[in-house]
Amino acid sequence: MNEPRIAVGLMSGTSADGIDAVLVRTDGETAPRLLAELEHPFPDELHHRILALYQPDTGELDRMGALHRELGERFAEAALEVCRRGGLSMERVDVIGSHGQTVRHRPPLFTWQIGDPFIIAARTGVTTVADFRPADMARGGEGAPLVPLFHQVLFSQPGQRVAVVNLGGVANVTALPAHPQHPLIAGDVGPANSLLDLLATRLHQGVRSVDLNGATAAQGRVDAPALKWLMSHPYLSRPFPKSTGREEFGAPLLTEFLTRHPHLANADGLATLTQFTAATVAEACQRLLPPGPQRLILCGGGARNRSLVERLQHCLPATRLSDAADRGVDAHTLEAQAFAWFAVRTLKGLPSSLPGATGATAPAVLGAIHPA
Repeated sequence: MNEPRIAVGLMSGTSADGIDAVLVRTDGETAPRLLAELEHPFPDELHHRILALYQPDTGELDRMGALHRELGERFAEAALEVCRRGGLSMERVDVIGSHGQTVRHRPPLFTWQIGDPFIIAARTGVTTVADFRPADMARGGEGAPLVPLFHQVLFSQPGQRVAVVNLGGVANVTALPAHPQHPLIAGDVGPANSLLDLLATRLHQGVRSVDLNGATAAQGRVDAPALKWLMSHPYLSRPFPKSTGREEFGAPLLTEFLTRHPHLANADGLATLTQFTAATVAEACQRLLPPGPQRLILCGGGARNRSLVERLQHCLPATRLSDAADRGVDAHTLEAQAFAWFAVRTLKGLPSSLPGATGATAPAVLGAIHPA
């Protein structure tokens, strides 16, 4: 039962910019060994169709059904390609763990990820585990974030207060206490890249764009009244554990931000939104690990944003910031690795959710198994 297995992990996050795929060897209990990885970017047209599903509209059930099937094919292609890159045939793979693409996250009512796992299993010939969130929600949890248990295995350092911060479309933090007997606490903080990417795209006349390395934000100035308005968002005062998504920190919020502050449709707007993310992450870290973490480990796409990292360091001057790579972990495929790891745990009947991360009444074995 404890022998390592070969697993594929598939992940597309809140940014909906593509699929991260990994091939790992893992026992589902200790840190996995990364064998191969790839980024499978979505074309602009598909990216826009995914984001359009976040907003209620006519015909959305039909559009979602079509995308569910189309994304299943793309996840399967990514799984096949990462195995080719790793030099292994699919017959060698024991399981695929696919998070899918979130299109609605409305706890405590429901959460919805698309990317048909039946298609993944059929195209690859490999048992596929998917739908990881509902088992936690059935126990009263938010269904997210789910990766904190994996963070604990990778980054826990007895005697040190460690915060692991994932900067994806949404920012989430895992607070690892100095003393192992103290419970882990985690949750989504607020936006990371979601609002920044939307504003960058707007500044480029609707052409999909990002503020690479935060270069444009670094040229702007933070608007204090606008930042104060952002910091008054009611989600920020909710107690941990908690989760959020584009429903609260997506296009409608950016539209309201620019309606109230029309002069910020420029570099100053990017600077203000970058400071908003840095300030909310820093405040959450100080709240969960008082007086603040001794170490902060960054992962996710936002870890590449130099302006964001510098502002975060300024907000937490006594904290040592580092990238997950400093601990030998690929920061950009960490979540994909986590879902490969979770899939092995599911096959072994091991729980993967933590009440301190989601608010559930009990840990849960996550995911539905789709045999090949």
